[in-house]
Amino acid sequence: MIFHKHYILAFLLILVCGTSCKKFLDIEPRGKVMLKTISDFDLLLNGRGLTSSGNSYLNLMTDECDKPAIKSDDYSSDALSYLWQEQLTADAGKPPVIWTEAYTNIYVYNAVINQVENATTGSVLEKKKLKAEALLGRAFEYLYLVNMYAKPYNKATADVDLSVPFVNSTDITTKTPARATVNFMYNQILNDINAALPDLMKGNNPNKFRGSVNAAYSVLARAYFWKNDYTEAEKYAVLALADPANGLLDLNTFAAPGDMPAMIASKQEIYARYGTTPIQTLASDINFLKTFSEGDLRLKMYYVNVSLNYAPVETIDFTKLKRGDILFYPQGPVPSFGTSVAEMKLIIAEAAARSGNLSLALTHLNELRLSRMSNKKPYQPYESSDPEMVLQQILMERRHELASSGMRWIDMRRLDVEKRIPAINRFDANGKIIMTLQPNSKQYVLKIPTNVLGFNPDMPQN
Repeated sequence: MIFHKHYILAFLLILVCGTSCKKFLDIEPRGKVMLKTISDFDLLLNGRGLTSSGNSYLNLMTDECDKPAIKSDDYSSDALSYLWQEQLTADAGKPPVIWTEAYTNIYVYNAVINQVENATTGSVLEKKKLKAEALLGRAFEYLYLVNMYAKPYNKATADVDLSVPFVNSTDITTKTPARATVNFMYNQILNDINAALPDLMKGNNPNKFRGSVNAAYSVLARAYFWKNDYTEAEKYAVLALADPANGLLDLNTFAAPGDMPAMIASKQEIYARYGTTPIQTLASDINFLKTFSEGDLRLKMYYVNVSLNYAPVETIDFTKLKRGDILFYPQGPVPSFGTSVAEMKLIIAEAAARSGNLSLALTHLNELRLSRMSNKKPYQPYESSDPEMVLQQILMERRHELASSGMRWIDMRRLDVEKRIPAINRFDANGKIIMTLQPNSKQYVLKIPTNVLGFNPDMPQN
């Protein structure tokens, strides 16, 4: 990689250690990045690390997975996440999961934002485009962080609720900033994306891991959605879907999971991202499985039955089903932690349902379901004149469509505020309750990692 590997290490340690890790300041080149030409910066944005955002540990925190073989002496990050422990990295001497991956990406984006205009080659337009892509990428990382390490957005308290440090420097001698407020962080995210929009590639980017106007609209839609501003979320979701190159995949057209197009080639992906620390195989909670309709092809495409030699799930006999029998086990493309056509349609549907526009809500809901249900029987559109019933159906559809993509945990956070999430229990192999996530629990907000606080003693804990 063009980027000096020792510099990344030094930055990560300085982020964790504050200004106390003096020995790492002796690494050459001091505070410099091996980036000169426009090609150097372009290659940096193609780095493998930037293809992953969010974190797969989020899936383990949800009400959709099960770990029937969980053991009391398991201190892996998987188990700690599943049991909603205060720290997700047992060894405080190791880089903390989630935090480290996000700030590594942020550091790379900052290098482009701060230095690409000084590139020795390339036109002004080329430099602006790369800076715009980096602004969008950084905003996307911070959007995840604010929705993991801060309380869900609340307009009444957003100016005092603490989020994460807003790091915009690549100078390793700079002291780690104080934790920004939730309101500051959302404003920064929205401002950066809007600043990027004029210089981004129009429509979709052929490389869906890179920025584009459509990608920016989709991230704006998600940001406003998580901010509970459903009017703006709907507006930008509509804009994100305007490109005729976008569209839903009809699962009826694929005989097997492996026939589905890869994430980067799929017309329904807008801003593609793998999850960091991929956890692709998850035992599914039986109660969650019971919410799928008969003929839902997502079962066949993403789930397997362990008791039937990992055969794709066509139908489920719940009278014989045991915990751990059904795994989320994609044998084709893995779920994207980025934005998609399906997510945008669900944002429009939920926003419309909440505003009372049930016709629009049902249109988008049924368009999505039509492409997911088997055509062996005529599709029966979902219909209701009850706003609450329509909203509940849309929320359930989000669970089915966005399963294991990091979305459910953040949905649980925002819906818990509306008292829509009951207590969630974790059970051992014998069915004994070993942990409960109560409504309005402080566990919905991740703790700042111990080693970050150890080297930043003035940083308040959640």
